[in-house]
Amino acid sequence: VLQQTLGHSLYLYDQGESLRVNTTDTLALKPGDKIDAVGFLSRQGYHIILREATYRKTGEGKLPQAHAIPDPTVIRENMDGQLVRITATLHDTSPMGDHTRLALQAGARSFEALIPNPYFAALEAGCPIGSRIELTGLYELEFDEVGQPDDFHLLLRNGDDIVVLSTPTWFTRSRILGITASLVVFVLFITSWLVILRRRVARQTEQIRAQILRESRLEADLQRASKLESLGLLAGGIAHDFNNLLTVIMGNLSLSITDPGLSEESVDSMRDATNAVTRARDLTQQLLTFAKGGSPVRSSVMLSEIVQEVAQFTLRGSKVACELKFAEDLAPANVDKGQISQVVQNIVLNAVQAMPHGGQLIITLENETVTNQFGPILEPGAYLRLSLQDTGPGISAENLSKIFDPYFTTKKTGSGIGLATVHSIIRKHSGHISVESTVGKGTCFRIWLPAALPAAPEPQDSPPAAALPQLKGHILVLDDEPEVRRLAAAMLRRLGLRCTTAADGAEAVSLYLEALEKHTPYDLLILDLTVPGGYGGIQVLEKLLPLHPQVRAIVSSGYSAELSIANYRDSGFLDVVPKPYELADLSRVLSKHL
Repeated sequence: VLQQTLGHSLYLYDQGESLRVNTTDTLALKPGDKIDAVGFLSRQGYHIILREATYRKTGEGKLPQAHAIPDPTVIRENMDGQLVRITATLHDTSPMGDHTRLALQAGARSFEALIPNPYFAALEAGCPIGSRIELTGLYELEFDEVGQPDDFHLLLRNGDDIVVLSTPTWFTRSRILGITASLVVFVLFITSWLVILRRRVARQTEQIRAQILRESRLEADLQRASKLESLGLLAGGIAHDFNNLLTVIMGNLSLSITDPGLSEESVDSMRDATNAVTRARDLTQQLLTFAKGGSPVRSSVMLSEIVQEVAQFTLRGSKVACELKFAEDLAPANVDKGQISQVVQNIVLNAVQAMPHGGQLIITLENETVTNQFGPILEPGAYLRLSLQDTGPGISAENLSKIFDPYFTTKKTGSGIGLATVHSIIRKHSGHISVESTVGKGTCFRIWLPAALPAAPEPQDSPPAAALPQLKGHILVLDDEPEVRRLAAAMLRRLGLRCTTAADGAEAVSLYLEALEKHTPYDLLILDLTVPGGYGGIQVLEKLLPLHPQVRAIVSSGYSAELSIANYRDSGFLDVVPKPYELADLSRVLSKHL
């Protein structure tokens, strides 16, 4: 162990190489301890790191000797993460969270060093500005926008890493000039000059403070996004498998409920079961949206219509008054209508629950052109800014930084996934969400969503008929789950169709080509995207299109990480049937293409 920031990270050294390890473990270590660490190899910026790691202490060792760097003007890539020793002059110090930032000069090179606050506080009296000091710390490279190293800084571990070689004399250059000036010019001129200088310093200090605050907020957003990504992978995998199970349950219920021989009591029981499965499907959809793979199926929509409809529905029966302030020249938004409806519903519902005895909710929607004020968080371009301001009790500063964390909630009956899902949806739309709150005055959520060029609305599906239509044709179904294949075949037969099933992509391609040779081609293919151990719907279509350009296929999946489910037409599919689906859903899609 070279260095440890308890509960956050540490640096390891082994056989001349070093590695940064991100870990929340709180076992205190000291430089020189030997440990075993295990985690996920990843990249942070331009550094290779071990993230989400855990470790155990295995013994004590000897620290490597620090590399002396006599000429810091040269950037040394081979020293990245190594223990080095540099002699420099202290120019300035400033607080930076839990650390103190030292501004240093060594020859023609200016650089910085960071030391934990408690250690520097003990050294500060004996290390005034202008002191000549020797520093021993971790050499950490900084990179420019094209990935080339252009600077470095040092990470100091404790007070022993700073040795004061000499301190400045009282007769500094500025003091000598001040004394000389005081003898030459009038006292009034000196006083005026000091007043002007003080104002300038105060103004620059305020600008620096504001810049540090902006950087801290942007860094917090980036850390939150990284945390949500890792949890999203887990949620997406669970929701994907669960969707296949729900497909079998929902589909068989929808088949059974159409049986004319059922009693009224049995029909009611099946409808109750169908409603329960529908609620489970909604929960699964939240997990998919929260997960990394919940890609939005975007289109050009008028955001004002979505916001107004969802807000009015959610506020129905509550004591909260709502005021809508929409700009007249709103551009259409490039969003997933269903996911953005979920965003608005979650935030409005939170406002209603925060104001059980009544209050006011002001929803504002306007166009905004973003330049570079958000840094890497938001790309420059045209956006719509949605603001939701309530007059509730507000959120404490302690809780405000945690509201987007998964499973964090202050409600007795809350799940803690609502705002985490909101954050995930906005991030997947290449948008941004921020929140401001004052205890006793209310909370304001601001959301930026990308605008779209005006486009003709897509034709709406015709309402389902009272009775299921009887269709004609031969369908080939690809799915790796035997239960889903049996269900799909039963549904298709109920609709009057013939059906052949395949368990993997190779079998599906073989069956299709065999039908072509017999001049009895399939009228339509229903293809699953993910087939473990084989290739799925995308690869099947890629193999068949060159051989038979007239092939017609529909994509069916419970996970939208693949491009084909979010933009199915770009991959050659006619339509999409998301899992889980029931008989009416399948009938509605097939009726459009048969």
